[in-house]
Amino acid sequence: MNLQATVCGFIAVLFLISCDADTSGLGGSLTPQGDVMTVINDSCFATSRTIKAADSLIIMTSQCNLGRFTEEVSGSTIESAYLTQLNCMENLQLADSVYGIGSFVFPQWFIDKVGDQKPYYAQLKLYYTSFFGDPANPIKIEVFPLNTMIDPETRYYPDVDPSLFCDLQAGPIASVTVSGLNMQDSDSLRSLPGYYPSITIPLPDSLAGTILESYYNPATRHYFADSRSFMENLCKGFYIRCTQGDGTMFYISRSIMSVNFKYIGFDDDDEPIMESRMVEFQGNSEVLQLNSIKWTGLDGQLADNSCTWIRGPFGLLTEITLPVDQMRDNDYVLNAAQLRISTAVTPSSKYKPTIPSLLLLIRKDTLNEFFAKNNMTDKVESFVAPYSSKYGTYTYENIAAMIEKMYSDRADWIDHNRGDNAAYEQACPDWNKVLLVPVSANADSRNTAISYNLDIMLRQVKLIGGDTPIKIKTIRS
Repeated sequence: MNLQATVCGFIAVLFLISCDADTSGLGGSLTPQGDVMTVINDSCFATSRTIKAADSLIIMTSQCNLGRFTEEVSGSTIESAYLTQLNCMENLQLADSVYGIGSFVFPQWFIDKVGDQKPYYAQLKLYYTSFFGDPANPIKIEVFPLNTMIDPETRYYPDVDPSLFCDLQAGPIASVTVSGLNMQDSDSLRSLPGYYPSITIPLPDSLAGTILESYYNPATRHYFADSRSFMENLCKGFYIRCTQGDGTMFYISRSIMSVNFKYIGFDDDDEPIMESRMVEFQGNSEVLQLNSIKWTGLDGQLADNSCTWIRGPFGLLTEITLPVDQMRDNDYVLNAAQLRISTAVTPSSKYKPTIPSLLLLIRKDTLNEFFAKNNMTDKVESFVAPYSSKYGTYTYENIAAMIEKMYSDRADWIDHNRGDNAAYEQACPDWNKVLLVPVSANADSRNTAISYNLDIMLRQVKLIGGDTPIKIKTIRS
């Protein structure tokens, strides 16, 4: 075994375990007199700045945000709406006939039983896992039908323009005013175990009538063969937005349109009775859902050179320029490089977005591919670090492989193009730049992260950087 390689690896491990330990004498103490090598325990400095989030941050998630929130200190505002398609079960099967649809003549006892009740109706339920902000703040939600299909072959981003899919000038087909307390539901219902809060929005009865009439018409029954046919012919989906109120953001996990109807069923004694049922069309992972996010008032934080910011989702990111040539000296091997990002205190406010629990450190020019493929970090061009509440830091223990990759990529380009460093940097201006991006982990049954998505909950963190260089500790040999 190569003794120098063994010693070098041992020193790197000690460095990562205790970055403040004095390792300057380890080489001499562990290496025989005749096999001494030079070990350099050093530091260099990176620069950073705040930038706007790029289109590369494609959101691949089943969660949608709905609401508006103005941050008290900076005055910046995020507005979030979303578009959702609806899934139809293949070859949907309903009752033989329903009341109010078609030519079937229902008996008088059934008609009397229905009385003043609606024969059929539709509603949209927005189920939310949680919300951010003032629980008593009322917000008005509006629903628009889509008149243009969301194209599954097109890549959409969080700044998608909803007017491409629906006629906003025509006005909404439904609206409701709600709050995070969800007073639509009774106290007894909300106190039940497993209660899942939702916002209920009544839809026009004509929508339910059109869907049911299409089902019971033999010429249009094929509309229910699958989701694609259902969307193309009956319901392309909805655009849902907040138009009044400020201070609440709902995290929507499911959007379900239910069509409720009445029909003749049978009891346990096989006697005819009036039954009420509903059929559901869900917005879920099997169809497309798009967040439409708009930030305003971020210019002040963009221009603040005393620090850097991360505002999510899809607001501000921190860009770091790594000193590759200083770290990667041809006369030495870069064994370890630790990058520690420290947070700064921000003024307190009544409702303050939480600090991201995970930050992805990724080469800027690979960001697009990472989120498009829903990738796992490779510990070469991408790393993830958790937030340490004890120290107020994110620590990337060893990014040496990333530095080596940046260095070799430049060397390969220069060799292939017969150019020089200046030509490469002009052709690839982001070659030594990385981004810090808030992400959430997708875990397997063992709670092991298998991939990462953009974290689309409201997040905010102020980082020490900008005019203050970021220290990177290195070990070279």
